[in-house]
Amino acid sequence: MAKRRSRLAVRSALLVGSLLGASGFIGGGTAGATPTPVGLGTATSYGVFAGGNGASTITNAVSGTHITGDVGLPAPFAKITGLVCANMTGTMFSTDGAGPAPCSGTDPGTTVENDARAAFNDASALSGATTIPGGDLAGHTLVAGLYSLTAPISNLSSGTLTLDAQGDPNAVWIFQASSTLITSSATTVQIINAPADSNLACNVFWTVGSSATLGSGSTFVGTILASASITVDGPASGTPVTRVTGRLLAANQGSDTGSVTIPGLATIIRPAGCSVLPAGTGGGPATTAAPAAPVVAPPAFTG
Repeated sequence: MAKRRSRLAVRSALLVGSLLGASGFIGGGTAGATPTPVGLGTATSYGVFAGGNGASTITNAVSGTHITGDVGLPAPFAKITGLVCANMTGTMFSTDGAGPAPCSGTDPGTTVENDARAAFNDASALSGATTIPGGDLAGHTLVAGLYSLTAPISNLSSGTLTLDAQGDPNAVWIFQASSTLITSSATTVQIINAPADSNLACNVFWTVGSSATLGSGSTFVGTILASASITVDGPASGTPVTRVTGRLLAANQGSDTGSVTIPGLATIIRPAGCSVLPAGTGGGPATTAAPAAPVVAPPAFTG
């Protein structure tokens, strides 16, 4: 009898260990294998970029907007309006380098555009994503993983989306929006349980099948790779200022003339310290094997 109980205890311990080693959650469900960061190549240094066929523009409407990171497009500087050096911590790149001193520079042709497009094509084609029910991220807590938003609605309709790193300094989240990406006003994307000194904003990516709009006063995290345009709404003055910790990379479909438009007060901060990875790489599940679940020895049976 004692031996039988001991064997049952061992089997129970092994089963519990296996379940703990495999579990994740999407509001109580499970997430797939953790992906790796999406390679952005030369687009890594940019806070705002608009590719396209030469008709794309970058437009800022208020003087209080600030962008940390480079800004540019593969077109003459005349396609950038409303930005001066006071709006920048970085360089404004254009094909003619005709921007204001001392923050202007000559863009290296279509290199950045091609790298952003390669990243968009790679990340949007990844398979095996976990589908978010209804396409609405409101109220979800998500572990690292690849997620699909299939409904063409406000993808963050209210409240907060929480990204739980679970203490992993290499946690990565990739979201695939098949159509638009829309966040409502005053919504929040936040990362929790990130290790000290980690900057996991480097590891959040959003691919958007058409255009993205971030609501006024919202707080957003991650790099947006939009097929067409990106709009960052904000108040004309006062607070709360719309805050983006990430990148806005627009017009990643060859036939589109997508633009980046900032009609109200916004702060856009390109994450610092991100690894520069080859464009069009990454995104697939991590190749390192998960550690084996520990085997817990049962206590000796007495009686």
